[in-house]
Amino acid sequence: MKKLLIFFYMFLNIVNIYGTDTYVVGFDPYAPPFQYIENGIVKGFNIELLNRIGRSNDLKFKYVPINNGEGIEKLKNKEVDILMGIRFHKAEERILNFSESLIQTKACIVAPKNKVESIKNNLSYKHFLVAVEKDSIEYNYLNSIKRINFNTSFDQETVYDTLKLGRADFLVGIKEVMAHLLSRDKISDDYVFLDNYEIQVGYYLGTLHGNEALMEKIDKELKELKFNGTYKKLYNKWFANTDLVKQMKLVRNFKILTLTAAILLGILLLSFIWNLQLKKNVFMKTVELKDSNTRLEDKIVEIKNNNELNSLMCESSPRSIAIFDREGKVKFMNKNATLLSEVKGNFLGKNAFELPIIKEMIGGGLFEQTIYENKAHITHELEVVRDEKTRYYRYTMYPLLDYLKKNRGAFLTIEDVTEEKFLKERAIEREKNAAITNMISGIAHEIRNPLTSIKTYIELLPLKKDNEKFQNRLVTIVPAEVERVSKLIESLIDYSKPKNNHKSKTEVYTLINSSVGLLEPIAKKKGIEFLEFLDKTIVLNIDSSQIKQVLINVLLNSIQAIEEKMDKLNSNERFYVKISLYEDKHKIILEVEDNGIGMTDEEIENIFEIFYTTKIKGTGLGLPTSRQLVEVNGGKLIVESEKNKYTKIKMIFGGEIHE
Repeated sequence: MKKLLIFFYMFLNIVNIYGTDTYVVGFDPYAPPFQYIENGIVKGFNIELLNRIGRSNDLKFKYVPINNGEGIEKLKNKEVDILMGIRFHKAEERILNFSESLIQTKACIVAPKNKVESIKNNLSYKHFLVAVEKDSIEYNYLNSIKRINFNTSFDQETVYDTLKLGRADFLVGIKEVMAHLLSRDKISDDYVFLDNYEIQVGYYLGTLHGNEALMEKIDKELKELKFNGTYKKLYNKWFANTDLVKQMKLVRNFKILTLTAAILLGILLLSFIWNLQLKKNVFMKTVELKDSNTRLEDKIVEIKNNNELNSLMCESSPRSIAIFDREGKVKFMNKNATLLSEVKGNFLGKNAFELPIIKEMIGGGLFEQTIYENKAHITHELEVVRDEKTRYYRYTMYPLLDYLKKNRGAFLTIEDVTEEKFLKERAIEREKNAAITNMISGIAHEIRNPLTSIKTYIELLPLKKDNEKFQNRLVTIVPAEVERVSKLIESLIDYSKPKNNHKSKTEVYTLINSSVGLLEPIAKKKGIEFLEFLDKTIVLNIDSSQIKQVLINVLLNSIQAIEEKMDKLNSNERFYVKISLYEDKHKIILEVEDNGIGMTDEEIENIFEIFYTTKIKGTGLGLPTSRQLVEVNGGKLIVESEKNKYTKIKMIFGGEIHE
């Protein structure tokens, strides 16, 4: 019903626009109390504010509801003159004039009461499904938090409906909008606003460049309304009675006062009885005090034993463990840490930045970020050469927080992963050798065909050496076949023995063709078609051998996924591997898509974990290694998939180069 009213209102506005000089204002109708439609009438703080500006400047406005995301396109097509209630984006300044702020508000987390504690304690550690408006400031904020999955919507009211219907654990949305909707549906007591997670958000008007005169009038009047107090009165009218947080605090304070009064009344009633039994209570308290002293002594012994146990655990750990205070002075080191850092004698009070190896780990701003920003850093690795022997150490630094969450120092754990790295490299090499073996079996036929042609011409040479037609075909076909074999062998050698990391300007189209050439014989043999949609002008500054290794690994995975689908589902569909290369929003995208067996959400979540694999003979190192190689070359690897339907792998590169 609400949708029909909106479309009816849009139709009336469009009819009234023709033949007038009225400015058409496009607005998102799902953001109450800022702007919305109720019973066919446009309402809201932003609407009333703009109408006041119009009356003071002889400006007339007609309001047209638009879907979020369509505004700029309608503005360009001159279907509307002004966009209302938009958020500021730096990239849009080149096409839009932004007004003075209509209103500054906040986005915050809203959650069901029964999930609040879980969210507070596990926001960065546990998977949550979050309802949020697509491409908003709050969406970008959540994108930086680990283990967050999104249920995105195009407007605030749909975000609210998503949470209300139980399709998200919590939402991040505009505070006043959510307060209005909860109050409207009379379910305010069932939800909680988490004020600790707030983001500043501003709403503005926007016009195309060239319409500065209109924007100048609006900005001038808006400043005047703020100066003369009209803006404040209007704000109080719309928001003084809809601030859910204040209402909840008032209700909570009333409940606390009521409970306190009841407790005091109970105390007064009980005090009379307690006075009558004072002597008995004194005796009982004395007995309790003795019991408490006994328990306290037992607790002291327990704490002492726990401290000794913690110390024993640290000393028994195979890792090196060190603790520093906020000035970088050593407070604790286990035996492995003292051996690693060559500390002799008492380690207490030593400067961590003067200790071998450790100073390299905590330097470069890592210690300062841990101490002053409470950053819990991801794992890093360090290569150390001693006595002509190379060892590899994996280390992590955490902030050391007390029970008040106040930073007291830093905690460093170090693990010798030399053997693990060696085993990992051997496993990667085995996987690459298996891939090479697979490719060789596929391209053997491709090499045999040109060799057969060459052999035939050589055998006929004594008989037809004076035949001019034969001579012309000989000098044309034989070199071409030799070149074909040579390119296949060069591509195989380039993959099997990649050079050290060396970036250079690379024609990505040529790199893709070389990789496809290696695997196309295998694909054809299995009835799989390669489809190419490539921008041949794109050049990237990358290590071509490393990206080629990634591409071949991804293509092999696609072929194997299709084989698995053929075996399991006996499908007769047309099987393909589609390779696309294109530019999108100043990013270069290299995309490989197949219609193979696909993956479940659980498999997608784990594919980048070391040694995780769904293949019987897999090592679980292909995709983790591929992602690492893409990141080393300044890119990002993303996987999308649906079980029994498709898998799409994107390599996204920034800093593109065009010739």
